[in-house]
Amino acid sequence: MNTITIRSSQKVFTEEQVAGLTGICLEHIRKMARVRNLGFLETAAAAHSGPQTGQWCYTHSDLMVLIMLHRAANAAAPGIVTCETTR
Repeated sequence: MNTITIRSSQKVFTEEQVAGLTGICLEHIRKMARVRNLGFLETAAAAHSGPQTGQWCYTHSDLMVLIMLHRAANAAAPGIVTCETTR
């Protein structure tokens, strides 16, 4: 089982950071987050930058849930749930 090391001062993670830390592709992160109601849409920065949509962000708790869901899905159906960047 791989361990993930994060700074205790970091409270919020972007999709790209979650993908880099976990090895889960963005498509699977978005799907699991949508199904399990994880993450939140960061809109404060988007309001100042124009009509762009906000960035999906995740807390420590969201990150741990995503990791456990992904591991459980891989254990239940090996070879079916795959990511191009799986560690």
